[in-house]
Amino acid sequence: MSNTNDVEITVSDGSGAVVVVPSAKVQVKIGVGSGGTAAINQVCASTQPSQLEALHGRGPLAECAAIAALAGAVILSVQIPIVTLGTATAVVHAGTGGSVMTATLDGTVGAFDDYYVVVKSVLAGTIGTGPVNIQFSLDAGRTFSPVLALGTATTYAIPNTGITLNFTVGTMVVGDTYKFRTVAPAGNDAGVTAAIAALQASPYAIQGWGSMHLVGPINGASAATYQTNLETAAVTYDVFTRIMTEARDASPATTWGGSGETEAAWMSSLQTSFSALQARREGVGAGHYNMVSAFPILGTTFRYRRPGEWAVAARVTTIPTQRMASRVSDGQLSQIIVDPTSDPGDGFIYHDERITPGLTGSRFQACRTRVGKGVGFYLDLPNLMSPTGSDFQYFPQGSVIDVVCDIAKQTAADEIDNDLILNTNGTISEFDALRIESVTNQAIKNSCTDVKMISGGSVVVSRTQNVRTTGKVLMTVTINGVGYVTEVDITVGFQH
Repeated sequence: MSNTNDVEITVSDGSGAVVVVPSAKVQVKIGVGSGGTAAINQVCASTQPSQLEALHGRGPLAECAAIAALAGAVILSVQIPIVTLGTATAVVHAGTGGSVMTATLDGTVGAFDDYYVVVKSVLAGTIGTGPVNIQFSLDAGRTFSPVLALGTATTYAIPNTGITLNFTVGTMVVGDTYKFRTVAPAGNDAGVTAAIAALQASPYAIQGWGSMHLVGPINGASAATYQTNLETAAVTYDVFTRIMTEARDASPATTWGGSGETEAAWMSSLQTSFSALQARREGVGAGHYNMVSAFPILGTTFRYRRPGEWAVAARVTTIPTQRMASRVSDGQLSQIIVDPTSDPGDGFIYHDERITPGLTGSRFQACRTRVGKGVGFYLDLPNLMSPTGSDFQYFPQGSVIDVVCDIAKQTAADEIDNDLILNTNGTISEFDALRIESVTNQAIKNSCTDVKMISGGSVVVSRTQNVRTTGKVLMTVTINGVGYVTEVDITVGFQH
């Protein structure tokens, strides 16, 4: 390792000073938006949904960030370029009316988000002459807008969605429905890589953040790219962080223009896509559920189908760094809305790792129900996609190490270009070695041990390194992490 006139951190994996510890409530969000005032790759700090909407418009980035902000998080959002516009499937008409409906999309963005659109006629009439009243749903019919009078209009633009409904002249019969699905716009790996570079070059990197979340579905190949990005950020730029990402949803029923993919086929596809991934800086969520939107439309709050990782990411901002987001005593993931009456028959897959295990064992972050704990979902385990044998099996283990790296970096930086007392053979004097150890040990104690982030730690400065000839002080930091209870075994019986 060359002499860089700086502190160099090497993280070992399985084989008082005043320091700044990144706040767990600060979370980076990277994704696409429909517009707003934020420039591409501009790092924006926000705490309110209204701020996020002004910065990024509507769509996955603003929605996901707003969910975390409502949980109390401070959001550092970065908007990436749209490479693939949002799309829509063909409209499926059910009923006897003669009017044909099609959907057109915003020319710059496409559809702003993932919507399951249902349009229904609630007052019979003839398009173009009226009277015709309709309602629309963006969440597969779970929630409907107020009644809308079309009058003589033949089109209707659904606000803040990028969708315009177009009707041919013809009759509308009460009860007729029109269904189609949209897919949100997407960025690409180059856009995410540029966003990470912008973050590490920003003033916010000096203070740090608690976690990162990439909004939008990815595959195993993209996940490997982001792992490389974050390792480079750590080694080259001293930005120590982990990222939460999300795998795709199962293809929906043919009614929505999908293939009707089974849960087994979907799980197998994800396992294949991510099987070769070795990413100790990345946790990949799998499974989609219904969540309340942060942005009502026409006064209606829709319940969109969202990755479970959105709820996990929000939970991470509310708990200490060392805490499992899956800790049962912290309660269900409150953003996931379960309707035990309608959900089982609505044609969507709500993966439950308790009922259909397999994703947790494949290192995904999957959700599950718990008997006796209500109808909601919990995270099963906050896995990282680490290789076998890694010390970083769980997301909080990695986050804790990142904090310790930050502390060691900051305390050691005070030694750069310092003059030390040396022994005759060029090694550091015991006085200075003990001084350096004491400063870093105290910083780790104050910021980690005393707040129960770790069970303890030790710092050892090498007494054999020739500082005179190399200009380097070698320091080893070892921490004793906290333990996690992943199983409780109980024996119950009668007294004899």
